[in-house]
Amino acid sequence: MKIYYKQIAGLFKSLADENRLGIIFNLADGKKSVSKIVEETGLSQPLVSHHLKELKHNHIVTTEREGSFVFYQLTEPAIIALINLTNQLVVELSEKGNIFSTQASSPQFPFSAMMGKMFEMMNQQKES
Repeated sequence: MKIYYKQIAGLFKSLADENRLGIIFNLADGKKSVSKIVEETGLSQPLVSHHLKELKHNHIVTTEREGSFVFYQLTEPAIIALINLTNQLVVELSEKGNIFSTQASSPQFPFSAMMGKMFEMMNQQKES
């Protein structure tokens, strides 16, 4: 399997902001307008708009116009699984060496088990 280092680095770079992660999780349950995202995240409208522009540029979100409203939604719901998986890794690395400062509780599954589950889910999607 070819590994796309540059593209992977670009994806993680666009995820490397707490506000963008919050916006992504806010969109996990479906499309929303900027005003709804502002209301639910507590971030300012200019900040949300800035981050949505960045997420759209990197193909993480897409837009849909309905009348005078623009709605944002995730282009790939699997991004939530990726972030959850990364969070699990952060928790485990933190427990092993206090590398990161986390407030998370003990992991439910070891990282390797979660990776296996993720690949299993990806294979199931390819087959259907």
